[in-house]
Amino acid sequence: MFPKTLLTVVDSEQSADCVNEAISLCDEFGCHLAVLVIGIALPASTTAYGAVPAETWSEEREKGRAAAAEKATEIEALLKEKGVSGDVAPYYCEEGQVADIVGMRARYTDVALVQPAPEADERLSKRSMEGLIYQSARPFLYVPDGVKPTLKPKRVLLGWNGTKESARSVHAALDMLKEADQVNVVLVDPVASEFEQGEEPGADIAAYLARHDVKVTVEVLASASRSVADVLLQHGADIDADLIIAGAYGHSRLREFLFGGATRDLLANDRFAVLMSH
Repeated sequence: MFPKTLLTVVDSEQSADCVNEAISLCDEFGCHLAVLVIGIALPASTTAYGAVPAETWSEEREKGRAAAAEKATEIEALLKEKGVSGDVAPYYCEEGQVADIVGMRARYTDVALVQPAPEADERLSKRSMEGLIYQSARPFLYVPDGVKPTLKPKRVLLGWNGTKESARSVHAALDMLKEADQVNVVLVDPVASEFEQGEEPGADIAAYLARHDVKVTVEVLASASRSVADVLLQHGADIDADLIIAGAYGHSRLREFLFGGATRDLLANDRFAVLMSH
């Protein structure tokens, strides 16, 4: 299904202009934009310097709620000015609630647009990603600074390893893949086995995509001691890809947190938009 509703999450301290890219994307492709404006509440009665008087703590929380509501009003006005369908929901919550809120709201959308926000609170970006990956059951599109987002890429690199995460990403992007001029299915060091990726790795996913009229080419690449992410990013540059599609976090949360992984490496790239689903 082609996306009809996009989600984006913004910090209540960010400028309203931070949604301009999302607005342009929705305007270009006729999508509804759902915006979450989130402020992270001051922890109960403490700061790095010790206890906060109850009255001061209460005042700060009221200011936080007001700031989130004010930012939501600004973004609503911007949506109206641009003539784009959208809704804006403000939240002022504890840090531990962010992932739950983002995951819950994302279930009523088709894809989330994620962009770097260096001036924003890193706690929000990390918790939002946690909600999108583990709690939303929806894909997200990560777009680095300086990269123009699109929902109709012409050249797509699909990183395939036969996992359920990869399968979900493919299914989420199926309409995009149908519209693409070129889809390169890339397997890195695949295992040829009946119980892995088949006796001919890549053949099954190629046949599946071909039945959906996707113009697909299968490429098997050796890592040569490089990470999977490095192989995909280099090949993306070689074919001048508009989009990379991959499964998100196939390993446990703890392992990925401690050792990184293809997901974190792909999301650290500054050249390619990346569509992922867990």
